[in-house]
Amino acid sequence: MKDSLPQAYELAGVAGRMLSGLLTEDDASKAVQSLAYVLKDLIPNSAGAGASIIHPRGRSESTGATDTVVLGADKLQYRFGEGPCLSAWAEQRPIIIQDIREEIRWPTWTAAVADLPLRSVLSAPLTTGRRKIGALKVYSPLPLSFDDNSVFLIERLASPVAVLLRHMRDREAAQRMSDELAEALANRDMIAKVQGILIERMNLSSQEALEVLLARSRGESTPLHDVARDILQEATRE
Repeated sequence: MKDSLPQAYELAGVAGRMLSGLLTEDDASKAVQSLAYVLKDLIPNSAGAGASIIHPRGRSESTGATDTVVLGADKLQYRFGEGPCLSAWAEQRPIIIQDIREEIRWPTWTAAVADLPLRSVLSAPLTTGRRKIGALKVYSPLPLSFDDNSVFLIERLASPVAVLLRHMRDREAAQRMSDELAEALANRDMIAKVQGILIERMNLSSQEALEVLLARSRGESTPLHDVARDILQEATRE
């Protein structure tokens, strides 16, 4: 294990240098998976590793998982709202399960993973600044697999993984905002075009045309932009 410590420092440094070249979500996801494999290889008796992105008021998701056991155990945590990764994220400290068969902190989750080939778990929080991103975890099919050196290694790799996942989340949020803005602008232009059609056909003012659209929207319990789209399609067919 001692020989692995310099390697962990070196790999974490490499991961940090990678960040300047990460421009896409796909690149970041692949980098996270690469670091998960590093973690799996560095810690003896490990069977799998991966990261969880945890949203305080929304979904949780796994990324960079090295195998299906990691994904299966993660999904059960998300389903039941309990488990070592969720606790590491919430409490902002490393969590160790030395033997799942004797663990009592998360009874629903431990019962659910009883048939999976895992006995011990180590999870560490992924945090950048004050932003709680998620958790990094490693599983083992053997009990008593993790110790203080294991905690050191996972915490050493947690920092670059957290930055990578923050990069992914920021890009996702920016893309979602861009898409929503584009849709809003398109809907606004479409409604304005339909107002023009109604003004011409019914000799209405702009406000009166909008009131006609709003009345139809309320009467049909249909969003305003859908009403405008229907009218525009009708006009196109004429």
